[in-house]
Amino acid sequence: MDTTILNVFPGQSNDDRLVLAQETADDQVTHLVLRQETRSPHVGWFVQSRIVIEPGQVAALKMTLTSNLVPDCVACEEPPAILSFRSAKAG
Repeated sequence: MDTTILNVFPGQSNDDRLVLAQETADDQVTHLVLRQETRSPHVGWFVQSRIVIEPGQVAALKMTLTSNLVPDCVACEEPPAILSFRSAKAG
C-alpha cells in the first residue's frame, strides 16, 4: 500500500492529531482516509482509528465543509459548539 499524507491537523494536545491521507492499494484503488493518531514516547505516532471516505462521498464532504453551514472557526472568537445527536433525526 502506498500512502500520501495530504494534511496534518493538530489536536488538543501535542500527542494527538488528525491526518488526511490518500492510500493506494496494490490493486491501484485509491481512497481518501481520515486517521486519528496518537503519539507515544516508546512507539511514535500510531493510528487510533481510521475512516475511509468513499469516492462518492468526497464531493459531498467538500461541499459541506465549504458551505455556509460550517463556520470558519479560525476567525471565530468562541470555540466551536458541540452538537448533541440525542434528538437528531436521520434524514
